Amino acid sequence: MAALEHAQPMSPEELPSRDDRKPGMGKDGALVADLLKLLLKIRSKEIDVAARLLARTDDLDALAAGQRSGLSILEGWRFDQFGRDALDLVEGRLAFAVVNGKLKMTRTEDAPVYPQ
Repeated sequence: MAALEHAQPMSPEELPSRDDRKPGMGKDGALVADLLKLLLKIRSKEIDVAARLLARTDDLDALAAGQRSGLSILEGWRFDQFGRDALDLVEGRLAFAVVNGKLKMTRTEDAPVYPQ
């Protein structure tokens, strides 16, 4: 406690640099990231591919935070197998529901055609 009593704030030069490439996620973004992880589990089970091969956690977090470029899940086969639904989820075109005790995904509106 004595050390804290005499501690001085760090100068701006001493502070670690921020990674400005990553948008802040916030509390709601963390919940969206959790939904993306649930979707990832569902999709990886459906297509019998390990979740870690489909998407990385940092890509899910970035998508939840609003990033839409430079993510491997929005390109190629990952987009076809997972990214399209992930994008639909974060943009409000895909939702989860429990029907008769089973988890279902449902479209909330017609999903647009995505450029490849």
